[in-house]
Formats: sequence, C-alpha cells, structure tokens
Amino acid sequence: MSSVKSRKNRNIVVLKSREKAARKVRHGQWFYSFIPFKIFTGGMSQLIPIIAIQEGGTSVDLGYLGGAGSLASMLGGVFWGRLSDKFGRRKVFLILGFIGSSLLAMGLILSTSVKSLIVLTFLYTFFVAATIPIPVSLISREFNKPKIGEATGRFNKIGGWAWVGGLLLGLALLMIIPAKGISLILGSIGILSAVIAVKNIRETPIHLHLKRVSPPTFFFLPRRVSLPKISTLNGELRMLFMSSMLLWAGSMLLLTQFPMLAKEKGFNGRLLYILGLASSTISAMTYLKVGRSLRGNGMHNFFLGQEVRVIALLVLGASIVLTGYAFLGVSILGYMLLGYSWSLMSVSSTAIIAHKSSKKTRGRIAGAYNFVSSGGAIAGNFASGYLASTIGIPGDFAAGVVLAGLSLIPTMKMVKAEGHPLNFGLLLRSRGRGLGL
Repeated sequence: MSSVKSRKNRNIVVLKSREKAARKVRHGQWFYSFIPFKIFTGGMSQLIPIIAIQEGGTSVDLGYLGGAGSLASMLGGVFWGRLSDKFGRRKVFLILGFIGSSLLAMGLILSTSVKSLIVLTFLYTFFVAATIPIPVSLISREFNKPKIGEATGRFNKIGGWAWVGGLLLGLALLMIIPAKGISLILGSIGILSAVIAVKNIRETPIHLHLKRVSPPTFFFLPRRVSLPKISTLNGELRMLFMSSMLLWAGSMLLLTQFPMLAKEKGFNGRLLYILGLASSTISAMTYLKVGRSLRGNGMHNFFLGQEVRVIALLVLGASIVLTGYAFLGVSILGYMLLGYSWSLMSVSSTAIIAHKSSKKTRGRIAGAYNFVSSGGAIAGNFASGYLASTIGIPGDFAAGVVLAGLSLIPTMKMVKAEGHPLNFGLLLRSRGRGLGL
C-alpha cells in the first residue's frame, strides 16, 4: 500500500516538474518566424505579374502564369503534407519550403522570357506550398483543444499583417529599383524565416493534457485527402461544391486579366500593389468580425460573401469604360470588396463543412472542397487567356461575371431551405444581420 502511495506521490512530483517546464515555454513564439516569409511572399504576389508584363507577356501568358501557380500550390500542398507525415518531421520540410521558395524567387532575376518565368513561378509556388499544411500540425501539437481556435486566429493575424507589410515594401521598392531587382531583396528577407525557425520551432509536442486533438477543419489537411465520391456527399454539400467551383472559375477569368487592363489604361505595376493592399488590408481587418458574426452553420454568411464578390466583379467590369482617376478609384473599391468577400467565404465555408459532415468524413470533405475550388481557379486562369485573346477583355470579363452570378443559384437554394431572408444585407446591421458596410 505504501509503495503505491509513494509511486503516486512520485508521479505527481514529475508531473508538476513538467508543467513548470512547460509554463516557461512561450506558446506560439514560432509564429513570428513567419513574419519575414509573409513579407517576402506578400511582395512577390504582385511582383510576378508585373515582371511578366514587362517581359512582353500577353493575355494568354498571364493565364498560363496564374494557372501554373494555382496548380503548383494544389499539388505542392498534397506532396509536402504527405512527405512530412511519412517521415514524422515538420520542421525540416517547413525550413526547406522557406529556403527553396526564397532561392527560386531570387532566381527570377535570371529569367529571360515569359516561358522561363512561368517555370520558375511553378517551382517557387511549389515550395511556398510547404508552408501551408505543416503549421497545422505544429499548432495541434503545441496547443490543446480549447486553445487551437484562438492560436489559429493569432497565427493568421500575424501573417496577414506581415503580408500587408510586404505589399507596402514592394510598392516602395518598385519606385526606386527595377522589378527583377526587387525579387533579390524579397528573397533575402524570406531566408530570415529559415534562420529564425531553426531556433524557435520545436519538433516534439510540449502540451501535457491527456488527449491529443485534431486541428479544426479551417485548414486543408493533405494527409487526409481522399476525395469522396459525389454520390457520398449530401445534396447540400454537392451544391456548395458546384457553387464554389463556378465562383472561383468566374473570379479568375476576370482577375487574371485585370493587370493587362490596367496596362492598357496607362497604369504601371504600382497600381497592382495598391490594389493588393486594398484587398489584403480589408481581409486582415475583418477576419475576426466575420468569425464573431457567423449565423447558424455559416451558410447565410457564405451567401453574403458570394453576393459581395459578384458586386466586386461587376464594379471591376464597369471600370473598362473608365480612365484616369475614375478607373483608379473604381478599381480600389472593387478590390476592397474582394477582400471582404474573401474573409466572409473563407471563415464561413469552414463552419458549413463542420456542420454538414461527420467527424469521420470531415477531413476528406475539407480536402475535396479545397481541391474543387482550386480546380475552378485553375480552369479560370487558363481559360482567361484564351477568351481575352479571342473575344477581348470585355468579353472575358462578362463571362467571369456570368459564371460568378450562376454560382449564387445553388447556395440560394440552400439559404432559402434554411429559412434565411434573401437580401444583400450590405447596410443592415441590427441584431447581428448584414455586413454593416
């Protein structure tokens, strides 16, 4: 009896010692390792199409460029996620993503044609994709269930504002040095994340609670991707998938060619950075607000996000007939609406999948949703070049708006079935309804 009691006391002492050690660890400190990387990728997001246009890229080239980047991101997320799961290592592949993408971005200075730029962009984005699924595992190891959601929000907030900082830096550098030279500076900044990560990222779990939990379905988990058959999805999820595919295809038909329209209107690459800032800043400012205002399973918020995006595309389409400051002002307004729509849809789609699926199928359905959405974006990217070169930018834009508009039909049926009022709700804010713009 005494031996059992002494063993119990000894276990308590050991547990208290471990808890004391754990309290000394600053949970989430490694989040800040991503700041240089997000600054780097934020600046690169607008730099690549600028370089393509300066190299004499056509509408078709911009379509290939966007499609190659989207395809590399989709394939890379699956590849790096599976690789890190197979070897049980996260840190090494994350650092490889930091270094590989930074070096390839610096290599853009060596590109001599649009074709070589497309190849380098594909490889660059493939390594960037390593940084998408791996933080999920790191967060789930370090934080327990009650804290995972809060930690996720904090991680996204830090990265979101660093991305805005990268856009500001890119805009400032574009005013003083050639575009290709900017890739050297941004790539050098990205390397800093690898240096910081070596010291700050831990490979082993440091929380001590009994049960490890999976992270929320906000994330795309490549290790769980096993695309479910359409027949196994319930009717509402099938409509959501169809809606998302149409929406992203329509969006990319228009957005991929917008840099070419800006060039025709007499604007240079600075405008692209300004537009990126308008969109990213609004998204960063509204993520928390959207999360707190979710109604029910999130379907109503998703539909509002779609409405806002269709309005944004209509606004950008209307800019075709404008010039000068009128074109600039309307473009900024359109991109601000795009930023708001992204925060609405990205948060609410998570809630929808969580409500409409079981725990056993949630991971697969989340992965399938990402796959279908990315597939729509890739199709829109590639098709935009063909349409712009055959029927012109106005025809391409019109097709994009029509596809995005059609995406409202499936979700409209879902919203009506749940008894929500069908109104845009852009100004209404009483009782938690509407967006409160």
